[in-house]
Amino acid sequence: MRHRQRITRSLSQLFRRTLVFSGLALFFLLGGGLLLFKLFLSSVNPSDDTLQTFVIAKGESVSSITNRLHDSGLLRSPLAFRLLLKKDRLATRLQAGTYYLSPSLSASVLANSLTKGYSDLRLTIPEGFRREQIAALLESTLSLSPADFIKNTQEKEGYLFPDTYFFSPSTDLETVLATFQTNFDRKLSGLAVTKEDLILASLVERETKTDQEKPLVAGILLKRLAANWPLQLDATVQYVLGNVDNWWPNTNLLDREQPSIYNTYLHPGLPPGPICNPGLSSIRAVLFPADSPYWFYLHDREGVIHYATTSAEHADNITRFLR
Repeated sequence: MRHRQRITRSLSQLFRRTLVFSGLALFFLLGGGLLLFKLFLSSVNPSDDTLQTFVIAKGESVSSITNRLHDSGLLRSPLAFRLLLKKDRLATRLQAGTYYLSPSLSASVLANSLTKGYSDLRLTIPEGFRREQIAALLESTLSLSPADFIKNTQEKEGYLFPDTYFFSPSTDLETVLATFQTNFDRKLSGLAVTKEDLILASLVERETKTDQEKPLVAGILLKRLAANWPLQLDATVQYVLGNVDNWWPNTNLLDREQPSIYNTYLHPGLPPGPICNPGLSSIRAVLFPADSPYWFYLHDREGVIHYATTSAEHADNITRFLR
């Protein structure tokens, strides 16, 4: 009996010791995890106050924002940051805008900063705008010199991605251009786009009224190029004639004789550069054109497009819809 009692007491003591040991192990494990979590949320470099421009695009996902913060050297752990956002219920409160952040900021400060919407100036570039139109927008929004913008974007027509941007009132031209480039690279990530694609996309942008038309028109223009046909596009003549009073004026038959390398009535093939800054739908239409039997198209006075397979059918459409 006594032997059995000693065994029971020993087992009881062993059980209590096991519970104590397990509790201590769990305590240290949780404590260590908490310390590690806090470490991951600490600033990347407390002594580095160098400001970086960080742009959150409208509709950008939390995952994309988090990964870019990490890639920019502003965040230690994307996973810990996402957990922090979830814990503090901030994930749905992140706002689009242009922020000025440094590696000295902790993850908590970063998270709360990105909900403030620091930028109070909105700049929307419509699809199909040319550089001069964008320059006017920057002058009216940020008081930046149109001449300086034109000078610094001589090779950038077609690369100034149409979108809504957010800038602080003190944003300089260098930051604006860097923001445009970053957005262009992000929006076209995964798409193998050549300069020729952008040129053709700019033509599609100006020659179409709706997204539904774009793949068909892109297919028609590609067929003409393959057959060594002249493109004969009024949009290229508009680009030649455009001026500060009207950057996209209406044209007539005499205007098609304008002596310019951009005039596709006089010169075969593509013009030497984009005639505007195309949106993503026009770029994708060029990369993924629609096959059709058509070789011609026109828009009637209400903006409705009409296609034709032969020059005779096209001439008939001109008579029916434009005269």
